Amino acid sequence: MRAFAVFVVALLIVDLANLQAAEPRFRPALIGNGPNALINLIDTKKLVQKGQRDGLLSFHCVVTTWGGAANFATYRGTPGSEALEKEVTHALSRCRFIPAIYDGKPTEVVIWGAALFVVTDGKPHLRIFANQNRDDIAKWNDFIAPQIILPAEKVRVRDELLNAMIHHQKGVVELATTVDENGNWKESKVLSEDPPGFNFARVALKLFPRTKYIPGFRNGHPVDCTFHHYLWFRL
Repeated sequence: MRAFAVFVVALLIVDLANLQAAEPRFRPALIGNGPNALINLIDTKKLVQKGQRDGLLSFHCVVTTWGGAANFATYRGTPGSEALEKEVTHALSRCRFIPAIYDGKPTEVVIWGAALFVVTDGKPHLRIFANQNRDDIAKWNDFIAPQIILPAEKVRVRDELLNAMIHHQKGVVELATTVDENGNWKESKVLSEDPPGFNFARVALKLFPRTKYIPGFRNGHPVDCTFHHYLWFRL
């Protein structure tokens, strides 16, 4: 009887070890909730003291295999969100994400997100979203937008952007991209292009069919989805 009990315990230990060693096929990069998580490095009391009222701000960054944020940028802030933008930018330089997993290994990805700051009855409330879909943010949905897996396949676009390069013209394209539950790109549609006339939209559409994704997640499960995001051209 004692030998059987030892055998059962040994089986449990082996099963637990296998469970701990196993990694999912894919998992998106996550904001996390530790002391170095993005949301916990943003000082909401300081924002109130600086007079920050309700505001919404978009951002994107590369999440490295060790969780650091690289090549980050903030943009499209609502009027009066300068203090929020400064605080989010400072936090991105110091924060740690939970790294993404692809084929069972940590991998670099591009994450698009938004920071929502609301003051209710004098009390500040902050929410960080891993997507930029207006409807999902308005409803506070549990949605993580698809994330581009790096390194992305290189595409030659120099000829199409030659005019922009000559005029030192920067640009931005807003896209709606559809990705299936396995991370396969389906289509991308241009929602806006600023400024027009420099082939920014044409180049954006040329890039994404070659891109691999970690799929979007709703309520913890991979899903087919369409997400909004920005592509910036700084030549």
